[in-house]
Amino acid sequence: MESAADEVLEFIKKGVDKNTHIKAGQRVKRAGIQLSEYFMPGLGGAEHSRANAIETADAMNQINPDFIRMRTLAITDSSNLAKDVKAGLFTPLNDVDTAKELLMFLEHLDGITSAVKSDHILNLFQEVDGNLPRDKDAIISPIKEFLAMNLEQQMLYRVGRRTGIFAQLTDLKHPDLLARAEAARDRYKVTVDTLDQFTETIIKQFI
Repeated sequence: MESAADEVLEFIKKGVDKNTHIKAGQRVKRAGIQLSEYFMPGLGGAEHSRANAIETADAMNQINPDFIRMRTLAITDSSNLAKDVKAGLFTPLNDVDTAKELLMFLEHLDGITSAVKSDHILNLFQEVDGNLPRDKDAIISPIKEFLAMNLEQQMLYRVGRRTGIFAQLTDLKHPDLLARAEAARDRYKVTVDTLDQFTETIIKQFI
């Protein structure tokens, strides 16, 4: 799926609309086939972040897939989306804004029994994992905790996560891992002002 916001689907030339996504998902479920649907935080850019979260959550609610998986947007230099960024047509989200969009998406999931998975290296929160509706509070808790942190704490977690030192937010509480993250911050000369650029560079190495 990636997105069910019609304005996003049209912009990225997905070749499908929200209604078609919903009908296709419902048919798979009726056929008794296990269904995994993917959500891509950031795919709407800053321009359509809210719609990307809410419209996609609405589609998931109408389908009730067996699994909902996260795949955070990453933009390669050779992609058409990179050209849109240079042309000022698309504004990428940083980690903090992506976290806000992801939280909005998860909060709008309602009345379904899907398993939520954040099983990809580009995702900021590996521990966003559980079964709805039972585990909803636990699923969104680390995102809320991250957003409540000050800029320095957020920076250390982002550096640690993007360099593979941290797997989840609670790793910040491990002295050895925290020291390694601080060393990585200093080694790469990362500051609050250069953090987004550093993150973008690291992510491109994975794709």
